[in-house]
Amino acid sequence: MSEMSLRVAVGEEDVLKVLIVRGIVFIEEQKVDWEGEIDEFEKTATHFLGEVGGQPVAAGRLRHLAGGWVKVERIAVRPRWRGKGLAKEMVTFLMDHALDMGAKKFKMHAQVHLEDFYREFGFHRQGGVFDECGIDHILMIREDD
Repeated sequence: MSEMSLRVAVGEEDVLKVLIVRGIVFIEEQKVDWEGEIDEFEKTATHFLGEVGGQPVAAGRLRHLAGGWVKVERIAVRPRWRGKGLAKEMVTFLMDHALDMGAKKFKMHAQVHLEDFYREFGFHRQGGVFDECGIDHILMIREDD
C-alpha cells in the first residue's frame, strides 16, 4: 500500500485539486481540448481525489446513468507518481465506493492501451475501437450479480 490518501472530493478545494490532476494528465500531457475534458457533468458526478503529502496526485469520477449503470471515468495519475500502483488504488477505491452504494452495472470508455489494466477489475471489452478526444478508446463493461 502506498502513502496516498484517498477520499471522495468534498467542496470546491477538493474539486479544484481533482481538476488540476486531470488538467495535467489529459489536457497538458494527452493534448485533450479543454472543452473535451471539462463537461456538463462536473457538478453532478462524484469526484475522487488521491493525495500524497498534501499534493493532489490522482483523480477519478463516477456518474450514475439510466438503467442502473455507473460510468467510471477520468482516472488519472500525474506522471511523477506513476509506476507506484496509485491508479490501481484509485480504481479499487472508487469501485468499492460504488459497490457500497449498491451499484452492480459498470461501464467505461477506456483508452485502448489500458484494456488489460481494467480487465483486472472485472471489466471486459464490448465492441470496437472508437475515437474520443483524439484518443483511441473501447467500451468496457462489468456486470455483477
